Amino acid sequence: MSQDQTPQTPQQAFGAMLDHVMGTAFTAAGYALQPNPMHHMRGLYRYARALPGDVTALVEFQALHYASGPSRFRINLVRQAGPDARPRDERTLAALLWDDFATPVLDGPDHWWTFTVNSPYSLANALAEAGRLLFAFGVPWLEGRLQADGS
Repeated sequence: MSQDQTPQTPQQAFGAMLDHVMGTAFTAAGYALQPNPMHHMRGLYRYARALPGDVTALVEFQALHYASGPSRFRINLVRQAGPDARPRDERTLAALLWDDFATPVLDGPDHWWTFTVNSPYSLANALAEAGRLLFAFGVPWLEGRLQADGS
C-alpha cells in the first residue's frame, strides 16, 4: 500500500473533512490551524488568530469517536491574553448561543454535533451547520465585533 493510500484514523478523517469544509473560511478570516500532531491524534483541532492587545482567539474542535454509535464534536471558543496565554474568556459555541445570545437554535447549551464516522456526507453536513453558526456568532464574538444584549 502506498503512503497516499494509508488508511486514516477517525480523528484524521475528521481533520481532513474539517479542512475541506471550513479551511478556506478560516484562512479568509485570518485563522491558522495550529500544527500539533498530538492534539490531532486525540481529535482536537485548534485554529488561532492573533488579535490586538496580545490576545489570541482560538476556535477548538473536539471530536470524539465512538465505534459503537454516532461520533460527535463540539466547538470551544477561547480568548487568551498575555505572555502566559491564560484563558480570558472561554465558552462552547452552543453555550454562547443559548446563554449569551438567547438564541436556542440548538438542542441545548451543551450541544454536540453528531455524525457517522463512515459517512463523509454526515460529517460534512454537521460541520457545515456548525460553521454557519460559528462564523455568524462565534468568530465575531471572539474578535469583539459582536456582543450579547446587555453586555
